[in-house]
Amino acid sequence: MSKIGDTITSAADSAKTKTSQASAAARKKASVAVKRGQDAAVIGIDQSKAIARQAKAKTKEGVDKNPLAIIMGGIAIGAIVGALLPGTERETKVLGKAGKKLNKKARKIAEAAKVAGMSQVDTLGLNGDTLRAQFRELVSKAALAVKAAGQAATEAAKEKN
Repeated sequence: MSKIGDTITSAADSAKTKTSQASAAARKKASVAVKRGQDAAVIGIDQSKAIARQAKAKTKEGVDKNPLAIIMGGIAIGAIVGALLPGTERETKVLGKAGKKLNKKARKIAEAAKVAGMSQVDTLGLNGDTLRAQFRELVSKAALAVKAAGQAATEAAKEKN
């Protein structure tokens, strides 16, 4: 009976050892995967910041080159807000036809400013499609850099001192 007990104990010890080894290997792989994920996230954040800085610079450049367009945009926004606010009875009595003409003119100015603004945004390359394409390109380049770094590390690890 003691032989069976010893066999069971030995099998249990062996299973425990194998389980511990498998668990340690799994923890190590998970740790490596988490580290890679963190590294990729840091790279993504850095790239996003770079894109934001580029967009800011392009916007500043556009403002510096066209300050009048910014002023006109502000006027257009004011006209839009004014056009959207409901008129009072007193305004209607005092302004009458002139108020209607001003309102109509303000709407035309606002529409022209909107069209010009959207055109300028497209010209500066600040639309969503362009920014998404730039982000994809940066992520792709970062992935290549990470791959190259990994390959270099692997090669360095294989070298014998």
